[in-house]
Amino acid sequence: MTIVLTLGFIISTIVLVITIYVIRRNYNRIQKKLKKNVPEIKTLFEEVLFFDKKFSEKEIFDKFENIVGEVNKETIDIGILIEFKNKEKESEKYPLIIDALNIVGHLEKKFDSRSNSEKMNAFQEAFVLNLNKFDAKILVYAYSKNKRIRREARNSYLALSMNDPYRFFDEIEGSLSKWDEIELMQYLKLQNKRGNLEGLGKWINYSKNDSLVVFLIKMVGFFKQKGIDEILLEKLDDTNAEVRAEAILTLGALQIKDTEQTLIDRYYTEPEICQVAIVKTIRKFNTGKSLKFLQEIFHESNNTDTKKIIAEGILNYSYEGKIAFQNLKNSLKDFDLTILNHVETPLIKFK
Repeated sequence: MTIVLTLGFIISTIVLVITIYVIRRNYNRIQKKLKKNVPEIKTLFEEVLFFDKKFSEKEIFDKFENIVGEVNKETIDIGILIEFKNKEKESEKYPLIIDALNIVGHLEKKFDSRSNSEKMNAFQEAFVLNLNKFDAKILVYAYSKNKRIRREARNSYLALSMNDPYRFFDEIEGSLSKWDEIELMQYLKLQNKRGNLEGLGKWINYSKNDSLVVFLIKMVGFFKQKGIDEILLEKLDDTNAEVRAEAILTLGALQIKDTEQTLIDRYYTEPEICQVAIVKTIRKFNTGKSLKFLQEIFHESNNTDTKKIIAEGILNYSYEGKIAFQNLKNSLKDFDLTILNHVETPLIKFK
């Protein structure tokens, strides 16, 4: 009995090794062939996307099949389309290739794969190709036990969904890292292209996560969203200084100039982070009404970095600001004069 079991185990092992070898050999052969075919595939895609010649879906499929031999998950090279998209090569004919090669069906199989790496690839490829056809698929994984899959699914839903894309904002916990902000900004850019950013203002008021609120206020300024003046003014009284500071900066980004006196009145009761934001916003407004204020706070400030920012504000505050800056230089000495020299010519070292 032991001999039979041993022989069975040896035979099974040999069969397994041979099977793995055959699979790897076939995979390597396909990859080698694909690598050889990349220039031809690129040429075909470029002709379809960027030339005036018109192609039918059948023509694209037939030409692609002639290049790769058989159109299947191994030979469909989404990477070339991704490369074009990442280089921001604009064309209205991406959907033609996507439909001709049934890339949506190919991605659906990836979403259903048991491999987490396949699913992650599907999220990324759907995002880059702007394929908003996977709401149901993505939602399934938005509650996955796997943290990476769950996070990628929720980010993808934000980017691709046309139906309440911000539904997972209330589940973002903890402080956002810089990388988190970069990713979220990418997805918001896609929604902005679709004209679907109206919901941001609601979440500034709704979210209890201060880190997310600061980020969303920043995005409102970045995307120049209108109609949220009242929300920003409310945030000037927020208990979190970072929220107040970002609201002040966004007032500047949106050029809401009728708040200038309000900001000046608040300056002396705010912490440094908000004071710096007020100076930067007044500089952006550049109305010519606050030059005297900037000169006063330059003399009163004891913080070197703040003084530098105020001095930059004065120097760049219209023609009158340049004159006031020179007058300051003529009246100051020692370290304050060194600060002004650095602001005027930052590449030169002063002692």
